[in-house]
Amino acid sequence: MSNMFNMYEKSMITPVLLLAGAALAIGGCTTSSSTTNTQSNKSGQIQADTKDNPANQDWKITHSGWASMGYEWQWTGFPPLQPGAVIDHATAYEDILVFQGSGSTLSVLEANTGKVRWSRQVDRPATVFQESIRHGETLYTASDTELWEININNGNTLDRDSLGTLVNTSPLIVDDLAIFGTLAGELFAWQMTNDFKLWSYKFDGPIHLPAIQIDGYYIAAISEKGEIRTLQTTNAHSGISVRIAGGADANLLTDGVGIYVASKDQSLYAFDVEDGFRFWRKRSSAPVVIQHTLHDGIIYATTEDTGLMAIDSATGDVIWSNEEIGGWALTVNDGHELIVWSGYELLAIDIDRGDILNKIPLTEIAGIRTDSINDGDLYVITLEGSVAKFSLK
Repeated sequence: MSNMFNMYEKSMITPVLLLAGAALAIGGCTTSSSTTNTQSNKSGQIQADTKDNPANQDWKITHSGWASMGYEWQWTGFPPLQPGAVIDHATAYEDILVFQGSGSTLSVLEANTGKVRWSRQVDRPATVFQESIRHGETLYTASDTELWEININNGNTLDRDSLGTLVNTSPLIVDDLAIFGTLAGELFAWQMTNDFKLWSYKFDGPIHLPAIQIDGYYIAAISEKGEIRTLQTTNAHSGISVRIAGGADANLLTDGVGIYVASKDQSLYAFDVEDGFRFWRKRSSAPVVIQHTLHDGIIYATTEDTGLMAIDSATGDVIWSNEEIGGWALTVNDGHELIVWSGYELLAIDIDRGDILNKIPLTEIAGIRTDSINDGDLYVITLEGSVAKFSLK
């Protein structure tokens, strides 16, 4: 797997996610046996070929293990891909799943059934795309030079614009603006109604992560060299300006009060969105590269020294830490269980104390997505390109 799809997964504590071996076979379970190959028709839509292919072994599910975690399997689906392609990006929403495959394949699956709503080849197979962003009933899909607006219901192209520069991030969509970062350190806003660059702001280094929206007036972005700025959305007038010693691999987070940064300069930070005052800093002996999560005023983050910890977002006080575990906090179940993927296990953690309540092995998969921070469904994406949905019982 590659690109943004593996942005969080490649940062896990173990290297298991970078393996290209066969999927884990766990006894006492059942799986679907369908496989999916694809071919393009003249319209660019991807057609599924469901003939059996013994070389494509499905990931196997231990139903008893998932049941012990409070989940049950719903379906296994197959986002269409070009032959030999892999999934680069995957995003879960409450009603749909969006998959971007190498080979320029864009697919939308129904969240309740796993059925392919539509799938199409957006551009030439060699074109590299950023992660698609949904805004209302439109998908905004960007290559390095162009922006497509695609109807989420049928896959039809609504608009296609040449951006006039090389973009390096998925777009942040705010009203009729698509905001991009570039390797040249430019953050710019593309006005989609009239197809022109509304404003541009120069950072001190390449921009690898998408900008985030602070509120109705400001956005924020970080450069690879550690320059953090808020800018007015409509005119790029500068708000706060903060410098740290390095960039980030994890997306910025905000609650409208603070900006929360997991940095490669071996620190976690919280900055005031109004004046840039540093609320707190947590140091580590290694870069902090696993995606942190914000839920009900608590930051859940993993560092080399502490393992997974819960931090009060306002004060920086560590509520608990557990050196035995680490990873990406996915969702909170029933208000008291934090569901975490470590890269090789799925864990249920007591949200108040950090104790392990339950765990099951979960290795040699490409990634996990959830559609909500509260009681979210889990979507396990396999190395073979299938996706399995699990819901709370």
